[in-house]
This record gives sequence, structure tokens and C-alpha cells, in this order.
Amino acid sequence: MNVERVYHTNVPVAGLAQALADHFRAQGFETQVFETTDSRTVVQARKDDLWRQLLGVAYAVTVILTSTDGRLVVSLGGHEWVDTAISAGIGLVAVPPVLLGTAYGIWKENQLDQEVWRVIDERINASLATSTSTPA
Repeated sequence: MNVERVYHTNVPVAGLAQALADHFRAQGFETQVFETTDSRTVVQARKDDLWRQLLGVAYAVTVILTSTDGRLVVSLGGHEWVDTAISAGIGLVAVPPVLLGTAYGIWKENQLDQEVWRVIDERINASLATSTSTPA
């Protein structure tokens, strides 16, 4: 499921992308930031060890940032739902602890989404506070 929010701000996309990458890197995530050919900046973060995959708790988040004419569009999506669904199916017929791992993975991905929105909101609010407190 993809979620999108639109902000009316001139916050630099590169700085916002770096803030997101730094936030997740500090929590032990593998991260990457890159630009696409259509002027979007993509931030990806994941925790994907072998034991996480076996238990169905590998999780990832993809954030797509686009800025035009004072509008910042943030799209969230790209979770590894296929892996989670497969481990859920295995957990139902084979190993109940795997099902618990799958439920945890789904819950954790939801938490990642909330972290993304919190980091973005904090960054935009800090930018607004700085621009309104600058003396004329």
C-alpha cells in the first residue's frame, strides 16, 4: 500500500533525504539514497538478515521525494509484503512461531512508516520555525 502526503514548503529535498537516511542508519538499517531520471529522490532503508528472512521479520521502507513550485510530495511504499505473506502461509501450516515473526514484521513496517512521517514533519517544522524567526 502506497501512501502520499503533500507539503507546501521549500525544504531542500537533498537535506530531507539525508536526514531520513541518517535516522535509519543510526538504527542499524542499510540505507541508500539516489535520484531518478524524473527528478525524484528515493530513500530506501532495510533490515534484511538471514534470520529475519527465515522468521518473516525482514522489513524495508521506500520513500520517494519530489519537489516542484513550493510543493513537496512524499510517497511511502515498497515494503517487502511478498516475503511477509509467504512466511505467514508457512507459519499457518508448519511453524506457529513463524506466524508470530510475521505479525511482528508487519507491525514493525507500520512503525517505520510512522518514523518516516515524524522525521519529515520535524524537519519541515524546524525549517518553518527558522524562517519565521529570522529578523527582517
